[in-house]
Amino acid sequence: MKKFILGVGLSLLAGAASAQSMGVKAGLNLGTLRGEHANNYDYRPGYTAGITARHGFNELIGIQTEVLYTSKGSRYTFNTNDIETEDRLRLNYLDIPVLLHLQVSGLFFELGPQASFLVKAKRIREVSRANTTTTTETDITDDPYPIDFGYAAGLGYRAPSGIGLGLRYNGGLKNIDDEGAYEGRERRNTSFQLTLSYVPGF
Repeated sequence: MKKFILGVGLSLLAGAASAQSMGVKAGLNLGTLRGEHANNYDYRPGYTAGITARHGFNELIGIQTEVLYTSKGSRYTFNTNDIETEDRLRLNYLDIPVLLHLQVSGLFFELGPQASFLVKAKRIREVSRANTTTTTETDITDDPYPIDFGYAAGLGYRAPSGIGLGLRYNGGLKNIDDEGAYEGRERRNTSFQLTLSYVPGF
């Protein structure tokens, strides 16, 4: 699976090299899980970073492709007999969105599908009782389904200098528990992203 992800990333990098404009972006990712078995999950802060490239049909309309390493997941807290337990799910993906990009006077809108490839997954449990906290980390990379599909929609502003600020929503269309220890549960990735980017000559 890791070789496949590496191959996909290298192929996209090669394609991005021929783009009319190419740059970098990074920012905050607030992720959680939605679905029938994720009703009480909270947002978990993470990050996203990578490259972005645009192939323009004209000055207004283009196709934007990206290769982003994104830390997603969720947070769940509950109390039992004065014992507080916090479960954090950390899911690191390689996100590949392909977006229709519209830009007018610096203001831009984007919408399109996204494929995500799981790189690493970890469950972190903190149990607090009195003045003592015990932390346990478990590698669960083999539990979530390795490929996720969804969509991305966003808006933002890009200055003439090439610096841009964007807000994006990512919605999962596939349950992450289609295989593994939690097979059968209905849980899908969802997140908000706030990013800064620099694309010279955009």
